[in-house]
Amino acid sequence: MPKILVTRRTFPEAAEKLRASGAEVVIWDGADSPTHDDLVAAVADVDGLYAHITNAVDAEVMDAAPNLKVITEFGVGYDNVDVAAANARGIAVCNTPGVLSESTADEAFALLAAMARRTYDLPQIVKRGEWGDFDPLGYLATDIHHKTLGIVGMGRIGSEVAKRAAGFNMNVLYFNRNRRDEEFGATYVDSLGELLERSDFVSLHNPLNAETTGMMGAAQFKLMKKSAVLINTTRGPVVDQDALYDALSSGEIAGAALDVTVPEPLPADNPLLTLDNCLIMPHVASATGDTRMKMAMMCVENVLAGVAGDWPPYCVNQAEISGNARIKAQGSVRSQRSP
Repeated sequence: MPKILVTRRTFPEAAEKLRASGAEVVIWDGADSPTHDDLVAAVADVDGLYAHITNAVDAEVMDAAPNLKVITEFGVGYDNVDVAAANARGIAVCNTPGVLSESTADEAFALLAAMARRTYDLPQIVKRGEWGDFDPLGYLATDIHHKTLGIVGMGRIGSEVAKRAAGFNMNVLYFNRNRRDEEFGATYVDSLGELLERSDFVSLHNPLNAETTGMMGAAQFKLMKKSAVLINTTRGPVVDQDALYDALSSGEIAGAALDVTVPEPLPADNPLLTLDNCLIMPHVASATGDTRMKMAMMCVENVLAGVAGDWPPYCVNQAEISGNARIKAQGSVRSQRSP
């Protein structure tokens, strides 16, 4: 009987489907995610790991789980998983692509609109009883229509943001590693610098890797318009938060809205939380009932396929494992472990 560890609570329907497979299913029931030491201890006899962004699944975790065949990540990004270590050990790594693209794009555009039309701060004035007489120069916000949106990373989510921007008659630029065949009305620019200089709003949708860590720093903020707003719904480390604080507090840029930060949760004494021009959400871009249910079911499909010795439907490293001669000779995913 295979054993599956789920590192956070999940939907009852997902838990039922896992158990209906005949597997032994352990769902972490702590108030918080397991610590790294907790995870190392918990995986000793598991065949499948259903992990989350707060779990650092590194070589130490994998070596503590000699039976581990599959790791499924609850999300699109899987930078918390050491894929190279998984490749060397013949462990399938999976994610949940596509399903959360529209929900994340919805939130990115909602953050843009909140910053532009000041729906994040003006309601507080009303609640405090400070709504004064009509002032034609008071409470001024920014138009969205006919402004320029710069999208960094034109993958599934970035493309969905471009579609939404078209409905608001925005001028959309995008910077991507490669020019897209389908551009959704956006215009390609061949440098991040040009995009930053021209954009009224900058929305980040690039993956987190060594190249993009700290990509938005002091030099980049200096390139942006003083009236510009930064939106980040990708990963916190893409933005240098100290440099962002300086840019926001000095008026170098007008505002920022972040769904992701470093660390997460963000401590209550973080300087960014003292700024009126910074809106921070608790990493909830995919957090709708419909989307999270779909993500959970995709994780179930991934982990059940992997523990059964089949290729999971949303495997990100199949080519790397298949190309490993030492592993390939051993057969299916079930037995694809380095000697």
